[in-house]
Order: sequence, then structure tokens, then C-alpha cells
Amino acid sequence: MERECAELLPSVCAVLADSKESVPDDTCLEKLLDWFRELTGKVPGLSLLQQNPCLTDLISSVQKLSDPEPSVLSFISRLAGLLAASEDAFYCLEQSILTELFGNRELMEMDATVRCGWIHGLLSMLQHWPAMKFILKHELIEVILKLQRDSSLFVASAANQLLAHILTFPKHQEASPGCMYSEWTECVKEIARHVEDSLESGIPQHIQQSLKLVTLALGNCQPVVMEMLWQKVGGPMESLLEKDPTNMAQRLLELLLAASRTPLFNSADSKIVTVMSLMLCSLTPTLAIPLASGILKLENCPESLRIKAQRVVLHPMDCILNATDQQPQNAGLLDEFVCKESIIEDQLSRKASCISLLCLSLSHAGELADVPSVSVELTSGSLFNSVLAVLQLCIGVAVPTTPAYICRYLIGCVRVQRFAVDTLGSLSKQAGSTDFVEQVFNILLEYLINPDTESSVLKKVMQAILQWFSHHSDLPVVWHSLSQDLFPVLKKRLCDVRWEVRDSALEFLTQLTLNFQGKTEFPPILLSSGILKLLLDLLSDSESYVRASAVTALGQTAYITNNNEENLNSESGTSVQEDVASRLVDILAEDTEGFPRRAVVKVFADWLKQRSRLTIQNFEESAASVLKYGSNDLDWEVKIHSLEMAEVYINQTLSKSISACPYAVVQSTNSKNETLTESLQKLFNLKIFEVLLAGLYDCDRPVAQKACTILISLKQVVLEDREALNLKGLTWAPDILSKCFSKHSKMAVCGGTNSSLQAGGDLVEILSILDLEAMLQALERSSDYIENSPHSLLQDILAATETTEDNAIDCY
Repeated sequence: MERECAELLPSVCAVLADSKESVPDDTCLEKLLDWFRELTGKVPGLSLLQQNPCLTDLISSVQKLSDPEPSVLSFISRLAGLLAASEDAFYCLEQSILTELFGNRELMEMDATVRCGWIHGLLSMLQHWPAMKFILKHELIEVILKLQRDSSLFVASAANQLLAHILTFPKHQEASPGCMYSEWTECVKEIARHVEDSLESGIPQHIQQSLKLVTLALGNCQPVVMEMLWQKVGGPMESLLEKDPTNMAQRLLELLLAASRTPLFNSADSKIVTVMSLMLCSLTPTLAIPLASGILKLENCPESLRIKAQRVVLHPMDCILNATDQQPQNAGLLDEFVCKESIIEDQLSRKASCISLLCLSLSHAGELADVPSVSVELTSGSLFNSVLAVLQLCIGVAVPTTPAYICRYLIGCVRVQRFAVDTLGSLSKQAGSTDFVEQVFNILLEYLINPDTESSVLKKVMQAILQWFSHHSDLPVVWHSLSQDLFPVLKKRLCDVRWEVRDSALEFLTQLTLNFQGKTEFPPILLSSGILKLLLDLLSDSESYVRASAVTALGQTAYITNNNEENLNSESGTSVQEDVASRLVDILAEDTEGFPRRAVVKVFADWLKQRSRLTIQNFEESAASVLKYGSNDLDWEVKIHSLEMAEVYINQTLSKSISACPYAVVQSTNSKNETLTESLQKLFNLKIFEVLLAGLYDCDRPVAQKACTILISLKQVVLEDREALNLKGLTWAPDILSKCFSKHSKMAVCGGTNSSLQAGGDLVEILSILDLEAMLQALERSSDYIENSPHSLLQDILAATETTEDNAIDCY
């Protein structure tokens, strides 16, 4: 604990213990607890008590008050539990404090805040067997079980956590005294009986809390406890399913899925598989489908149960497929149903339930593609056809044979369209024939062409196309569709009146270029499509998001536009790459919005990393301009990206100097130092160091942080060979240093004045004087670290109790 905090703590404890003083608000008390929790994680509880006896006095004083404030009483219960979490502190507190505090049954009649604090205190304390012995000795299990049925949900939930911790305790604490283990076993039996009584009580709240408790405990308790709990739960659970499965469905679902991840799942006596099958049949489709999805993700799931789960998930899709099938004799998606057909048809007959059920089925149907052991009886063609049928109905290119109301519900339904397109995209991982892939592209192109397609659906359609292209790029139909169908439609979407659509189309083109620029088929298709001219036009779009996306798209296309005769600008005679680079520099210098300027610097940083792939003449000149404009930009993100660009320059330049002669067995020291000197001189000429020094004292903390990190790395390289390096030419005029340091008190960081800085300084000298490590440590603190520090918190608590004329005056 810091000395300043240790000095204030006794006064704070005195305030909390005094019933006449105004109590700090709950937020202050929570922050105080967080601080003590952090302290007990670093310092043993006994040491904390010995160094700060005021803590013991506080707990004793508050529990002796005749009418303590509930929030303070809750606070000291939780504090006592935190301190007693270590055995030594527990023994120190047991006789004088813990027995009187946690053994006081009258606290259970007080405010819910007090009961909640009492439980959390025990939960924090229960980290060792002496604490367990304390709970059993004082017969606190009876109290905790009663609180598990408390009217306050916060209290009941906290009691559940404590009971679950008791049930799983030996797993966390392997070494246990023999007699203690037998007492703990009796305690477990008492909890199990309580769970059974609750499930048979018929009181919904008691049933739900007990189901929650078993769900919490099953995953971490010992096998013997697991079996004991399940024996008490199994019978009542089947009875609950028979009587009223709907009300308890969510809790039962969570419990079954938790049990299925334990050894109980493979035990014939547990009947988990039987109960799951029963639930799949008895629950409504909206509840059964999530359960079925959970079952499909289980390992070692019996095939019969897996098939049932698949049928539940896909039943609504099968209805859609049958409704659009022009040839009734064709095989549907399923050959047998789990849920009653009348129930599904009833749900589909009403618009709201129809849309909800289809969305639920579609979202989980897409997950089937990731399940390695999907049943062999599920043909991928049928699943694809059902998704395609939904998409066709939504856009009006398919007419249902029966019933007609489905078409009315689905046509133009954006919600269903989104789910269906997502599902179709996830199914792209499955192998498909050329005809099949062509069908997928056809329906997705229908959506792209349709002027009524909503912008968010269009974005998902483009993502789905990208997924199908990525997984089936070996098929000739993909490249034919790209050149003949997709790019002509994409050109129209790049001119869409909705800026969101233009932006999505640009993002799609960027990702397409990024993924396929290495494919020999792609560059000719892109260069002959006429899209590049549109991209250049979109640099002047009225919407800044679109301009930024156009910059990014051009950044990717630059890698495949070579400087050949076909790609020369007819007006200027320059290459497309050079034209793009010039336009981007202009945007950085002139655009009034931050998004396009950020995109420009990011593109140049990417180009710099992969400059071997570019053939831009005068690239160094353009990059230097970007660095100049970017480092002086008002947008802090532009400055960050400029520093990243400077970092790439530094890494590339210095790495060349380190490996200047790859054929030499050992590079001579003189040669190495000369090469390093030349590299640093090059960085100096590019004004990289000016950019870093300006960033170091920038008003935006992330910018200063980034610059400081780069300078620390540079400092290690330069100072390592400072005696051998000839850096006399690398000096800054006083006006440059003044510009960097004038707005900030550098001497507080540098550790003192230096006359050479007044007359100009060289690189080695400035890097030596700057205490960059201390600066970085200061910059890494949050801007409000002083206000949020423990010392500030203690001051706030004390200040709140002092009412003076200054702070009591009326605000009016």
C-alpha cells in the first residue's frame, strides 16, 4: 500500500464507523472494495491487517452499532471475507470478528443489501478448508439454503453461486482432512435434498433457482457429487416436462446442455439422451431448434439423437422447399419429422411467427456446414435448394404451389433475406458441381440487379459472393460469371444513389482484389472492366466514407496495374499508378474530412511495405509528401498512421544496413558503422526524426505514445554504436527543437537543461538526454489515472463528510 493511502486510511475507516457521518455512495464503496481486492491479491491478508489495524477496528465497530447503515454493513461483510481468504488472516479474525459477523442470524432480517454482502463475504472467504469448517460448524448451510429462495433475485443468485462453490469445493482444494471431507459430504447430501424438494414444490421461483444451481455446479464438481445431484434432478425433470415444458424450457435446456458436457452424458442411467429426445418432441419449434443446435455441437452424440436434432432444425426449411416444388414426387429435405407437421404449419400460417421461425431455422441451418459429423441422410443439394427457395420467394422469382400466404409473408422481407444470404454464404464450404455454383451465382446476381434490394442485404450478398468465389475459384464458371455478369452489375452499384451501396461495392471490390490479385485470370478481367475509371471518379464523391473506400480500393488495384502502354493516362501520359499516387497526395493535402485522409496514409504505408510490387516513378517523392502532410494533420489517427509509415521506413532502411553484404561471412565493424551512418543520414534527409520528435510532444496521447515507442527502438540502435558513428551532420537548428519542445516542459522529463539544445543538437545527444522510458511509462497511464487512483478515492470519501459554507451554498 502506498504511503499516502496508508496515512488516509485510518481517517476513512473512522468515517465509515461513525454512524453520525454521512455515508459514501455505493459507487465509492464498490471502488474501495475493488482496491482491497487488488491489495489482497498482492499482499497476504494477515500482513495487511498487521500494517493497518484500523481495518479490524472498522469491522468491529460497525457490527457493534445498534442501527448500522445497510450499505456499510454489507461493505464490512465483504471486506472481512476478502481479508479472511488467506488462512493466516482467517485464524486472526475468526474469534474476534468472523463468528460474530457471519454467525449473526439477525442480519438475515435486514435489508437485501446486507444479505447480499453477507453471502459475498462468505464466498470470498471460502478458499480453504478452515473456512469450510467454519460454515459447517456454525450451521450456515441452513441459512444459505433459505437465502437461495429469497424474494430478492440478487440475493438468490448470490446464494446459488455460494452453494455451487461449496459443491465444487474439493475440486479446487484437493488436500482435505478426513473428518472434514465426511462432514462436507453430509453437507452435499443436504443441498441435494433441498434441490429435490424445490423441484417437487411446484413453486416456479424455487424450481428455477434449483435448476440454475445444478447447472452451475455440474461442470466442475466431482463425479460422485455429479451423480448425486443428477439422481435428485432426473425424476422431477421428466415430471416437469410432462406437466408444463414451456415455462421451464430455458432452464431445462441450459441444464441438459451442461449435463451433456460431463461424463453423465455417456451413462445409460442418466437418461440424458432420453430426456433430450423428449424435449425435442414436446417443446415448441422456437424452443426446440436452439436445443437441437446445441445437441449438434456435442461430441460423441448418439447418431439417433443427432438425426432428430437435424430434423428439428430443418423442418421449417423443408416446408418451404415443398411449398415451391413444382414436382411433388421429388424427394424433400427430410424423410421423417420430429415435431408435428400441424404445429409447424400453424406457425408458418401467421406472418410474425412464420418470419421468426424461418430466421431461427436459417441461422442454425448455416451452422450445419461446420458440424463434421452431419448425418449422411441429409443431402447437401436439398439444403441448398431449400435456402435458394427462400431467397427466390423473398425476391418474387418463385411462386409457391401451396400455400399462397407464404409468398405474401416473405416477398420483400429484409429480415429473412439477411438470414438466408448468410446461410447461403456459410454453405459455400461444401463441395458443389458447376451447375450448382451457377445456380447460387444466379440468385445472388438477381439480388444485386434488383433495384429494390435493401442496402444491408446487398452488403451481405456481396460477402456471400466473395465466400463462394473463394471456395470455388478453380471452376471456370466463376471467372465467366465475374467478367460477364458481376462486374457489369458492380459498375452500376458503384453509381448507386445510396452512398451505403457505393461504399459496400467498394469494400467488396477491395476484398475481391486482395483475395484474387495473385490469380492469373483476375487482373485482365479487372483491367478490361472499366471499373478503374469509376474508382478515380469516386475519389471526388460527396460522401467521405465513399471517398475513403475508393482510396483503399485503388490502393489494392495498384498492385495489378502495371506501367504498360494499355494503362497510360491518355491526357497526362503518366501511368495509372502514378496518376493514382498524385491524386492521393492531393486528397491528403486538401480533403476536409478525416476518413479519406486516414485511408491515404494507410495506403501509402501498405505500398511502402510492398514497394517491390509497384512500378511508380518518383515514389519516394510522393511518400515524403504524404509523411509531411500526415505528420502535420489535425486528425490524430492520420498522425498515428504517418508514424506507422515512418516506422516502416526506419525498419526497411536499418535492416538494409545490418545486412548490407549478404555474401560476407563476417561484416567488418567499419563497414557496418559506415552503412549504419548512411542509413541514418537517409532517414535524416527524409525528415523522419523531425516527424518523431513532433509526435513525441503531440497533444494526442496515442500519437505521443507511438512516437515514443519508435524512438526507444531507434535509441537502442544508435546508442549501441555511438562512439563509432559519424553523425555530426545530423543536427537540428534551434528553431526545429524549439518547435518540438516549446509547448511542453521537456526539462521535467529530460531531467535538466542542456545548453546544446539551445544552439541545436545532434541525434545522439538528443536521444541521450530524453528520458524516453519514463515518458512512455507516463503516457501509458490513462488520462484520468489521478482521479481514479486509490489516494483520490480516499480523499473523495473524506471530502464528502466535510460540509463547509463553500460546498453548502445554494447552486442558484
